[in-house]
Amino acid sequence: MLNSGESLKAMLEQTIKGNVKVAAVAILLLHVTILFFVIPRLSSAVAGAYIPKIFGDGYDQLAENLVKGNGYRFYPDTALTLMREPGYPILLAGLTMVFGTSFTVVKITNMIFAVATAWLVMLIGMRLMPVGLERYRFLFLIPPVLFLFHPGVVIAESRGGVEMLFAFLITLLLLTILKATESNNWRDYLISGLVLGITVSVRSTPMLFPIPLFAYLMIVDRRHFSIVTATRNLLVMVLAMMAVLSPWITRNYFLTGKFIPTASVLGVSAQAGQYIGKHQFEGRPFWLLDREAARERDRLALNLGYPFEDGMEGYYQTFYRTNDEINFSSYLFKRVVAEYRSSPMLFARCMTQNAFNFWFAGKTWKATAMNAMIQLPYLVLATLGSFKLIRGRSARLAGLVVLFVIYVMGVHVPILAQARYSIPLISMIAILASTGLASLLKRSEPGIVKESPAAA
Repeated sequence: MLNSGESLKAMLEQTIKGNVKVAAVAILLLHVTILFFVIPRLSSAVAGAYIPKIFGDGYDQLAENLVKGNGYRFYPDTALTLMREPGYPILLAGLTMVFGTSFTVVKITNMIFAVATAWLVMLIGMRLMPVGLERYRFLFLIPPVLFLFHPGVVIAESRGGVEMLFAFLITLLLLTILKATESNNWRDYLISGLVLGITVSVRSTPMLFPIPLFAYLMIVDRRHFSIVTATRNLLVMVLAMMAVLSPWITRNYFLTGKFIPTASVLGVSAQAGQYIGKHQFEGRPFWLLDREAARERDRLALNLGYPFEDGMEGYYQTFYRTNDEINFSSYLFKRVVAEYRSSPMLFARCMTQNAFNFWFAGKTWKATAMNAMIQLPYLVLATLGSFKLIRGRSARLAGLVVLFVIYVMGVHVPILAQARYSIPLISMIAILASTGLASLLKRSEPGIVKESPAAA
């Protein structure tokens, strides 16, 4: 009788496992269909938020000049630049050298990063899933499904941008951090630091995350870490990050005589964010306010006597001397800080608006409304899932996920925020939201609660 019961259980587990594999293949095929067939036919409808087949922020120009041997610059006649982190342009240059200038290759690469991110999301979800739910293997597909079929993710895959690469890297970074904090082994922190360095070379947002991570370990998780051990581990992590960034830092020092570990776009972003914040509710769309901010930068650069080329669709000022680029960015940032100091209420207003903009703001008010319709259910479920996880046995690891989301949002809120900046974080929102969704499903299916001791 016992053998019959065990055989039945084995057959059931094998059936579930097989169904999960079939479901995973179906999910992938559906995703490919949407990306390569549905989105191109809907491009006119979504152009207000993201424009398919268009590169943003000059990454393609940097890659093109790298391939042509002109160096890391936007135009052959402008100066070597620090305005963009080198990771994504180098990747584009490599793709161009191997496959030529095919945008289909870019979309396929974005899709590969998205699918790889979905896999990492599933792995993290398995770590956070409450004990007892392992038998319900289909639940592990919820986080990758929420990620892959988020409209912002699909649209980001269809355009030339850094979002999918960055989403993959920050999700991988989070997985290595979770492993490092579990093992408390300096070697795991070394690996995490190397991933952090690669991530920062693509977008510098996570560079300072070791600081809140250290605070979290000391305040929230003090029982598991001594100050000496945590300091050693975080120092290893930071040194590994700096080692990865050292070629970029060295190059920048020889160009400018200054220690610059990231990009030089901070002043431009701060000025754009302040301008949009001051005029956001005057009735003009966000894209027009962004252009007006660019025209103001043109005027300021001319007044300061910096010769420049008004490139990248008239948005960024590209200079003929590298130090002009650095000095202008510094001037813009100091100007923004001075205005905020003279008007703290303006700073509070801009930060409040950016907290909204980070999740919802599109190029038009219509796009913003569409973003809100998509993002709000995810955020509500993620909030519910966060409370569930933090109150459960996965509290320590779940807290790190929540901390990273808050940190990334916190970096953008004082400077500049748009909904597209939140797209890479959908991987982590999906992890948290899946728990919230599962909890709602369990309430409607009481039988599952009885079978699963960890359903709560």
